[in-house]
Amino acid sequence: RILCEVDRICQKHHIPYSVAYGTMIGAVRHHGFIPWDDDVDILMLRSDYIHFKEICKTELSKEFFYQSNDTDREYFYLFDKIRLNNTIFKESFVSKYNIHHGIYIDIFPIDNVSDVSWKRCFQYYLFHFCRTGVQVKYLMLSARCGKKMIVSVLLQLVYLPFPLKWLYYKAHYIARLYNHEECKMACCFFSPYKKKDIFESSLFKDWSRCQFENTEIGILKGYDKMLRQLYGDYMLLPPEKDRETKHTITELRI
Repeated sequence: RILCEVDRICQKHHIPYSVAYGTMIGAVRHHGFIPWDDDVDILMLRSDYIHFKEICKTELSKEFFYQSNDTDREYFYLFDKIRLNNTIFKESFVSKYNIHHGIYIDIFPIDNVSDVSWKRCFQYYLFHFCRTGVQVKYLMLSARCGKKMIVSVLLQLVYLPFPLKWLYYKAHYIARLYNHEECKMACCFFSPYKKKDIFESSLFKDWSRCQFENTEIGILKGYDKMLRQLYGDYMLLPPEKDRETKHTITELRI
C-alpha cells in the first residue's frame, strides 16, 4: 500500500525513482517481495528526493506519514521513511523514542561523489565518521549484545565530544558536497554497502518500470549492473539458514 502510494505520486509528478537492494532483487527474481523480506527500499536522485518530500506535504494520503527529522523531532535516521498510520513495526534500536513506529518503506537519496580521488576519499570517510557517530549516539545500546555491545560502548566514548544533531547535519552536508557539480560517479551514502554502492552517474539517468506483485513499479534500467556489483549472482537463492528477516522488533501490529 505504501509503495503504491509512492508510485502514484511519482507517476503523477514525473519523479523518477527505483526500488533498491532487496526490493530490487525481489522485483527481478520473484516479480514481487522476497518471501522472507520485511521492508521496502527505494532510491531517488537528491533533487527528486527534495521535490518528492515537498510534494508529499500536500499530496500524500492521510493514511500515511512522511517521516523525517522535520516531521518527527526524535527521528535521527539519515534517510526518510513513509509510514502507514494505525500500524506498529517497533524496532528494538529505536523503541524508546517518541516517534511514529508504523510499518514503513525507506527512501534513499543518490548524491554525487567527487571525480578527484583524494576528495572522494575525504568525502567518503568523513561522511562515515559522522554516520557512525549518529548510529552510536542514537540507536539504543540495550538492543546490542556480545562484541557489538562492547564496541558500541567504546565508540560512545570516542564520540562523546560530538552532539548528535551536529553529526546528523554534518553527515547530510558532506553527502551533498558535490551535487552542484557534474560528476562521473554517484552513490547512496546511506546504504549499508559502503564503497560497493558507488556507481557511474549514467546509471541513474535511465529509469524504467517492472512487474511487482499485482502492479508495476519503478526500477533502474541498469538494475543488473547494480545488483551484480552489490550481491554477485543475485539470481541464486541464499542457503535456507540465511532466509530470514533482518529487523529485530519489539512490537508488531498490522
